[in-house]
Amino acid sequence: MLYPVILAGGSGTRLWPVSTGSHPKQFKALLGTNTLLQETYNRLVSVFDAKNIFLVTGREQLDFVQGQVDLAASNILLEPQAKGTAMAIGLAALTLSQLDPEATIVTINSDHYIKESDKYLKYIQQAAAFVDEHGDKFLLLGIKPQYPEIGYGYIEKGELVSEAGIFTVQSFKEKPDKTIAQKYIDAGNYFWNPAIFVFKAKQLLEWYQKYLPQTYQALISIKSPSDYVAAYEAVDNISIDYGILEKMSDMYFMPIELTWADIGNWRSLRDVQLLASGSDNVATCPNALVDSSGNLLYSFSNKLVAAFGVKDMILVETDEVIFLCPADRAQDIKTMLANMSGTDLKKYL
Repeated sequence: MLYPVILAGGSGTRLWPVSTGSHPKQFKALLGTNTLLQETYNRLVSVFDAKNIFLVTGREQLDFVQGQVDLAASNILLEPQAKGTAMAIGLAALTLSQLDPEATIVTINSDHYIKESDKYLKYIQQAAAFVDEHGDKFLLLGIKPQYPEIGYGYIEKGELVSEAGIFTVQSFKEKPDKTIAQKYIDAGNYFWNPAIFVFKAKQLLEWYQKYLPQTYQALISIKSPSDYVAAYEAVDNISIDYGILEKMSDMYFMPIELTWADIGNWRSLRDVQLLASGSDNVATCPNALVDSSGNLLYSFSNKLVAAFGVKDMILVETDEVIFLCPADRAQDIKTMLANMSGTDLKKYL
């Protein structure tokens, strides 16, 4: 049985000031009337029975989750603190391996934009069919790049191993600069890594025992949710990429073609909305723009924004904050927030 696991933790600081620690981006309606989490859940529940969909999030976010998606309490796994994706995914693998020893998991991030939902779901089912047949393999989905994005990691395609279109992973590449990203595009054998993973739950625990023994011991110490706090206290904050993927040598990879984006920062949100609208600019407020293009004006007020000669800028206004930056610097917001956290300005975080 295939079980989608939605990862809905995290604070989404790169979409500050709209996304904050107390109200993260996945619970915000950034792309329409539904929140990012609702879009993710609705996409999955169109094919999967809700009883087979699980979600991992922080305890403090439970009210948001229950107010936005119709999941049974037993399908919501509440982390007592954030300890990275290795622990979040490990907790899901532990839970599902106990529920169903033959469980296959696909990890789904709650903040992804996907235009072709039917196509996306078919890819997931194809990947799961391969893992069901090859239960000792870890399979990643990789998306054919549409442009030289510097904000994503890349997967280098290796050798073809299955007529189902499955390849070995030659290497992982960290977020490149624009010159290197363009070389990846030109080479034609590099794909965006959207962190869509497919694997057997029990097999993942075996990999944890081999590569992440501390995390494995913490996980198997859990007998009930009352054990979560002690288990999380016993582990380091680590991503599954660093803890597992970078240590494995026999991962498999399925290349796919989708209109996809990780809504991880204001630039990616702008790119998605520009693509959807076909407009020169994206604005949620009255505006008068002359000789201006590639701008995102995201405002909760009814004030007019007027500008000329402005290109590729991000302007975000909330009740308390006005944020402005060049689109290609949107990923640097974490540095600014870190500087604010130790000052009187931390109240705005």
